[in-house]
Amino acid sequence: MKQKVILTGLIALVFTLIPIGCCDRAEFTRVKAELDRTERERDYLQSRLEAVQQSQVQAGEDGVLQQQVDEFIKIRDALQKREEELTNLRNQALAEAQTAQALMEQLASQLQAETQKVNELQDQLQQAQQAITDLQNKLQ
Repeated sequence: MKQKVILTGLIALVFTLIPIGCCDRAEFTRVKAELDRTERERDYLQSRLEAVQQSQVQAGEDGVLQQQVDEFIKIRDALQKREEELTNLRNQALAEAQTAQALMEQLASQLQAETQKVNELQDQLQQAQQAITDLQNKLQ
């Protein structure tokens, strides 16, 4: 990265000095030589970096893969555990819903029975009121 910055700086310096006319032929040659040297250094460092990275990849590839496999196993186990928990919760909710449904049906039948009793009592009340009215009419 430093070499790229240096290279860019040198190129910018060269191109700014050439149009201004402050740079003579000897300085241009020196800057060009410096640029060539910097480019060779950059190429050498890049090749060294690639070699080091490749050796690290080869050396650590098995360890990294094993780490990834271990992490995936942990994740899989956690997901299976979570799935079991959710299944249990779903089964509990289903059982509660069935219990609630049965209770609602029981309460509905009780309500219907009580409604029928109320209707019968209202009929008896009306009959009693009618009988009272009839008796009152007879007494008058």
